[in-house]
Amino acid sequence: MIAGNTSGMPNRRSRTGTSTSIPIPTLVVVLVVISTLAVSISGCVYESDVTDDSHHVDLAEYHAEVMDHLQIIIEFWNHTTTLFNEHEYAACREECERLDERNEEYASSIGSFERVIAEASLTESDDMYYEAQFKILHVIHNNTNQSASDLRMACKYAAEGNDMKARIYAERASRHIDSFYANIDRFNTNVNVSNTGSRDFVSPLPDDYESSSPDPLNATPYEVSIPAEIPDPYYLTKTTFQNTHDEVERLLGKGFITPYEGFVFDCSEMASYIEWKLECHNITAYIATKDNWDGVYGHAWVIVPLKKGKCLAIEPTISAAEGSFGEKMITYDRKYFVYDHLFEDIYDASEFFGADEWDWWNKLESK
Repeated sequence: MIAGNTSGMPNRRSRTGTSTSIPIPTLVVVLVVISTLAVSISGCVYESDVTDDSHHVDLAEYHAEVMDHLQIIIEFWNHTTTLFNEHEYAACREECERLDERNEEYASSIGSFERVIAEASLTESDDMYYEAQFKILHVIHNNTNQSASDLRMACKYAAEGNDMKARIYAERASRHIDSFYANIDRFNTNVNVSNTGSRDFVSPLPDDYESSSPDPLNATPYEVSIPAEIPDPYYLTKTTFQNTHDEVERLLGKGFITPYEGFVFDCSEMASYIEWKLECHNITAYIATKDNWDGVYGHAWVIVPLKKGKCLAIEPTISAAEGSFGEKMITYDRKYFVYDHLFEDIYDASEFFGADEWDWWNKLESK
């Protein structure tokens, strides 16, 4: 690193800023996916119009019971994921335990409904319909079991401060919850298919994550996730610029051409690239992070110290997300100077969150 003027900034090795929070923004990022799914589906499970005079008299009651249990599980997920995102890990684990109980009640209701259907006289079309729907309902039960178990473990490790294992389990929980809601969509699709008189029913989304992923406790870190390697050398010597607004603006140019893509090339990769480019040109820059940005997710950006103790901040996603120019990325908004962590360089940031969080070099060409 080529050191510059750090006047007015915290110590460059400091890990804490002007606000405090449990330091796992990686989990918040992962659980953004979880939180967004829970809100976007809205817990809607449709009722089928399939009717037949030969159906068992209690058919509608059993069907309604299964749907009621499934609705309860959806509501539990909304609450449970909110607790996790708010770092209420003890309460989240307790909610996962209650979710297990509700899920077994749901499984019992499916079994009762299946026995009633088995005794009913159905048309061939209705028989195909219920066969398809029961397959989905059973997979939803498994999705719930797996996701609750993984989220419970994520809470355990997050509370203990073991961020690596917490992140692994949070990612697993995210995938199972993703499958959970995808299968609700497929259930609703089959209802619509049946109501149109068609027999083109869809199957459940395969829940094969367990068989294709190693056990995070018994596997080595490299089996779980091969960490990104920081290029060596990383910081290069380029034309010297100064720590001024105009010089930073010149280096930002028109911003990113590569589009923003969540969990692939997002705020963390964008911020680390900007920090790298500025430092290569002798401009001191820091990577700042906040675990709870706008009350929703984790975020990363760049802070540059200027002369006379002033600082500017760079919002890395504006250019890619809104198609604006480099100067729009520079901000003096006070909220950008309230952070949980401030990192001196890529090594400091990677030591804390892992290099995978920042690996722009795997997505962009070094220029």
